[in-house]
Amino acid sequence: MKLSESGFLISIKRLTLNFILMMAWFSKKSGDDLVTGEIPDIDSNVTKDTKTATFSMGCFWGPDALFGSKEGVVKTRVGYAGGTKQNPTYRSLGDHTETVQIDYDPEKVTYSDLLDIFWNDHDPTTRRTTQYMTMIFYHDGEQKKFAVKSKKQMQERLDGEVKTEIVKYSKFYLAEDYHQKYQLSRSRRLYSAFKSIYPDIKDFVDSTAVARANGLVSGKGDIDIVDKLGLNEEGKELIRKSFKRAGGV
Repeated sequence: MKLSESGFLISIKRLTLNFILMMAWFSKKSGDDLVTGEIPDIDSNVTKDTKTATFSMGCFWGPDALFGSKEGVVKTRVGYAGGTKQNPTYRSLGDHTETVQIDYDPEKVTYSDLLDIFWNDHDPTTRRTTQYMTMIFYHDGEQKKFAVKSKKQMQERLDGEVKTEIVKYSKFYLAEDYHQKYQLSRSRRLYSAFKSIYPDIKDFVDSTAVARANGLVSGKGDIDIVDKLGLNEEGKELIRKSFKRAGGV
């Protein structure tokens, strides 16, 4: 049975309409419609005079969001440190520990401030497997001095033995892409929105805006920073809802 010309045209139009609707649906879901198209204000004037801190305090997803939410923190990334295995992976970790690494502006936040966040956000007296150990990796003598002092003070405050190890930093292996800014990745549209701004994974991980967004969707940080993240009004409202849902105040 042959299709009439009018029937053929109707079928083409329906296919075209379905294709357009499908593309519109994927576009909406992708998050492209949540951004302004401009580089986020918070990323426009990032200082290059940063220092680095490296901590292990259990699963690295939470600490990534926690530190990324803090004023003065410029970049965060998660990975593996403390072991001897070359090129560890999540499925083949060897003797490494899940670790968060932070680049921070010392004019806005001090290493002591970061140590306070470290100690106050986990229980350092709990015995843990190697993967989830509590560790401070010092990058220089000054960091070592502050780390040792802070551990002593923490031990005086707690009943149990502080099991945190303080060791010299040697090597940090970046974790797989799907671990970076994991909390943000749970909101598909927001994650895709920032990936549309920073399609290169290095730029995405290094973005201060992405670090703050990762914190906000976890209920951490100052929600007013949302105006500097490169999102339009719909994107901002989605962040606000996620922030509130996660217990942010």
